[in-house]
Amino acid sequence: MNELRIEQIDYRYFLVDNYKSFGLSEYDLCVLLSIDNILKKEKVLITADLLALKMNIAIKEIDSVLVSLTNRGFIEYASDNNSLVTSIEPLYNKIIVEFQSELLRLAQGNKNKEANEEFNNVFALMQKEMGRTLSPLEIEKVREWISQGIKEEVIISCVHECQHKSKRVTINQIDKSIMKYLSSRDIEKEGYSSVNEKWKKDIEDTIRIANTKWTSSDE
Repeated sequence: MNELRIEQIDYRYFLVDNYKSFGLSEYDLCVLLSIDNILKKEKVLITADLLALKMNIAIKEIDSVLVSLTNRGFIEYASDNNSLVTSIEPLYNKIIVEFQSELLRLAQGNKNKEANEEFNNVFALMQKEMGRTLSPLEIEKVREWISQGIKEEVIISCVHECQHKSKRVTINQIDKSIMKYLSSRDIEKEGYSSVNEKWKKDIEDTIRIANTKWTSSDE
């Protein structure tokens, strides 16, 4: 994976939108944006006197902010051609780390949302086609299929396949149909299948409950 670089993102917008989560005050933010703007033009040692020319903040206050930002690791001082200059790289690094974390959170959120939608669709279909309320273990089995990455359309296809073969569709039949599909898919792609009995774990309890009080209401 290519390493993300600060110029690849709108880091100023991201900083303004997230400065509170970085623990920055409005003064901190203004000073950092001003430093960033200056350093875009040339590498120099940025002092409170220099910033005061561009800001409506007292020099003493600016100096206090600079010390605080340095102590908290948002700016640092480095040597460039034997001259001491201000560097804002520590801020860039913090932004990149937080930006990547936010991308991961968004991706996970989208994944969870998609999984919930697939579960709801499969759950509604199975209750309709089986003509009864699903048992807790059957509901858990559906969640297991979704969490294993088995797509909604695959599960629905297996439900319909079971319907063609038998009037009474059970969770066991659907589970076997899914296993068969996954095995066939693996063999077609890889020449072998690693699908095993893990899908049958706790299935005996599911069958027992499904055959007692969770059977169809007309029995």
